[in-house]
Amino acid sequence: MKKKLPWIVCFCSFLLSGCLDHVEMQDLAIITSAAIDVLEDGKTKISVQFIPRSISSGETGEDVSAASTFVREGTGSSLADAISILQNNVPRRLFWGQCKIFIFGEEQAKSGIRKEIDLLARQSGPRGNSYLYVSKGKAAEILTLIPPLERYSGEALRKLSEDELGTSTTLKDVDIGLMGEGESVSMPFIKPLSSKEHSRKPYETVPIIDGAAVFKKDQMVGTLDKKETRGLLWFKDEVKRSTLSIQLEGEEGEITMTPTLGNIKFKPKIKGNQWIMNLDLAIQGDIVQNETHLNLLNEDVLEKMKGKFEKALQERVALTVEKLQQDYKADAIGFGRRLHQKYPKQWKKIKAD
Repeated sequence: MKKKLPWIVCFCSFLLSGCLDHVEMQDLAIITSAAIDVLEDGKTKISVQFIPRSISSGETGEDVSAASTFVREGTGSSLADAISILQNNVPRRLFWGQCKIFIFGEEQAKSGIRKEIDLLARQSGPRGNSYLYVSKGKAAEILTLIPPLERYSGEALRKLSEDELGTSTTLKDVDIGLMGEGESVSMPFIKPLSSKEHSRKPYETVPIIDGAAVFKKDQMVGTLDKKETRGLLWFKDEVKRSTLSIQLEGEEGEITMTPTLGNIKFKPKIKGNQWIMNLDLAIQGDIVQNETHLNLLNEDVLEKMKGKFEKALQERVALTVEKLQQDYKADAIGFGRRLHQKYPKQWKKIKAD
């Protein structure tokens, strides 16, 4: 047994895995956000925001504003070419694993994003749960903003999406949506917040969500304002932080409710030549403000409130549907997918309309 032991140890050593292809942390350029723009000559520009050296290395005692934004760019005939040129401009290896934010410029969104989405979805670096946005104007300008409360603008955008202050869309959502029956998606539409503080410079501000960009196939066809975007959130069952105000007849003040629980059910139906989508929307909420002198515990008052809230909610979602159907002819809500699921044979005949 003693003679066999050395042979066993030697044999086991060949089974141990090694780290010959590993890359040290200090040799990586960790990307947090990326902006994609189309230039006037048709070329694609990608701008990326890196984690500042003071954050990635754990250094302290530095001026936050001085190290808050670090952006590099690459321009090429395609997004893949632009990324390759970007790598030549950075001494470290690009690391996409922490990139949670991808922003498309307005012109890029209008010209089409299918090729860019295809590349991001196929690459091993970007994650499917990364957030996607469309910016007013050039996307690269968003990355150069210096938020007062955050280290960099990408972090401010991520927190806005995770706090559910506006419709959130991920890379996976867009990839699936563009391949779906409706071939339509929506993304948060963002812009820099205008500040009236004379002590701050124009770039010392935060990006904010200012509605939603609507895509038909892979091209942006228009935007929804904040009120219409709220209606879209109801359809997506994503309303968590919102208010709904009503005014009862004969009363001067308003009553405001904040939803706490919500549920929506889509019920497709074919009636003759009509394709109908019935919606059952049920919500529960808290009354957060009562500007009237009414007793909200009175049953008659409660019934009147219920009817008013129902009407207000119907008007809000109807406004969104009307804008999407009549102005943009886009199915950002996903009616087509649900109709196809229930009536697959009939859908094949009319899906082109």
